[in-house]
Amino acid sequence: MKYFFSLILLAFLGCGVKPVPPPAGKFCEPMLKNTQCVYLDFRNSKAILEEKEYPMKSTSTLNFSYKVDEVFYEVEVLNENRVKITGTNGFQKTLLKLKDKDERKKEYVKLWKAIKDLF
Repeated sequence: MKYFFSLILLAFLGCGVKPVPPPAGKFCEPMLKNTQCVYLDFRNSKAILEEKEYPMKSTSTLNFSYKVDEVFYEVEVLNENRVKITGTNGFQKTLLKLKDKDERKKEYVKLWKAIKDLF
């Protein structure tokens, strides 16, 4: 019985599924209207801030860093829609991802198509 459980555990751990970074998006502070947003593309390792592109380094699947004007920023992905950014200059904020209307439309189209396929 002990051997059986270890075999099942080994099968789940060795199934070849690798963690994938979240999709790219524009992240802003939620409570401010005129706020500075940053576009983060985790899969291509780049951050875009004020029309300038900065390369990001990945320390893990959910932790990244980039440098802007001698200040290092650490990006921690909290979930698909939220990131926490801390800088060496004392900057620390939690930013939320803005949803595009086109992205929502695509999600609804996929959902509607899946419902149609069921019937």
